[in-house]
Amino acid sequence: MRIILIALAVLLTVTNGNAAEVLSPDGRPHFSGKGADSLKEAFQHLEEGNEKLETYLEGDSIANVDLAHIHELTYTLENALAKIQDSLNSMAATLEEVHLASEKGDADVVLQSGREYLSIADQFAD
Repeated sequence: MRIILIALAVLLTVTNGNAAEVLSPDGRPHFSGKGADSLKEAFQHLEEGNEKLETYLEGDSIANVDLAHIHELTYTLENALAKIQDSLNSMAATLEEVHLASEKGDADVVLQSGREYLSIADQFAD
């Protein structure tokens, strides 16, 4: 299996220029995937990646070369999900600030944190 994965990594390099960035100690190819600098970009990568994955999964079997492409694709999908999760965590923490400030009657924090919360939440509505 190790030889197959290494061969697949080499094949990716030859076929479309997406070389494995490093091989892990057990010889598995490792990619960094596309990063997402914004939530909008994360959603774009997620949508595009899911469409590609769906195409690979249409048949009853998957060719070895497609397994390699799917492996590489998962890094981009994982990066997108991590960006989305970070945004959700930030949004939840900011909303909690609004919640606590509203209990205390701290209008300044409610205004500041509420606007910050909405600026993140609005990105999920697009």
